[in-house]
Amino acid sequence: MEMNRKEKYNSVNYLTGLAQCIIRKNTLIELQNDTSVAGKVVGVDGFMNVTMENVVYIDQLGQQYLLDNFVIYSKYIRYIHIPKEINMKASFEDYINSTKGRKKPVDKKLTFKQKRAQQAHYSTLVENKMV
Repeated sequence: MEMNRKEKYNSVNYLTGLAQCIIRKNTLIELQNDTSVAGKVVGVDGFMNVTMENVVYIDQLGQQYLLDNFVIYSKYIRYIHIPKEINMKASFEDYINSTKGRKKPVDKKLTFKQKRAQQAHYSTLVENKMV
């Protein structure tokens, strides 16, 4: 899943990155309206919207409903329970390292002033017999 700049920034600088560390794990998410969703996290985007599958939705009265897919918008999330088997510090460090891509070299044209400075530098090197 390709993320834009804002999503990448959010995933590294906010708690969104922690939520992205629990992808492919079973977890419990408590919602703002006192309901809960338990299931396998399939995806988390850069704005912390969570997609889950094989979900058990538990309403305020404790009744349970089985669902195949479920999407939770970030503004409705109260708590995300982190499974005990996950070392969050190591997982987050791995996630940060995986998001750091190689920067592409930029073909940048030199300005007239930069070209003139390079020529002056080169002529100085020639005068001093350093080239």
